[in-house]
Amino acid sequence: MINYLNQVKSFITLTVLVVLVFFIHEFICELYDIDSPLKSIYVFNYSAVIFFLVISKLNLRYKLVNILTFFILLTFIKMLSTIIFFLCFKSYGTYHIVIVVYNFFPVYFLLLIFEILDLKKSLDNI
Repeated sequence: MINYLNQVKSFITLTVLVVLVFFIHEFICELYDIDSPLKSIYVFNYSAVIFFLVISKLNLRYKLVNILTFFILLTFIKMLSTIIFFLCFKSYGTYHIVIVVYNFFPVYFLLLIFEILDLKKSLDNI
């Protein structure tokens, strides 16, 4: 039961962090009149982190694959999905791709830090 509560607490912390950073980011973009697809960026990154953490926790619980191999595989999938995300905006978006990149990667790395810390906490509990 305590483990489940820790997982819910982690999910709530991630959600609050993403919402808070989104509003700060949106305020800064409006302040400097920057046109960027912030909602798409945040939804993509949030979904990727949730997917990564859920699949990682399932792998830790059921021991499907070696942990390091699984981490590398999921990281590779996440990188490919990021490339596809950028290709879609380059091909079909009306946004300047450099602005999309500048707005994407701070969020990406912030959530990557959260992802690694949460995964480390899970691995410490093994």
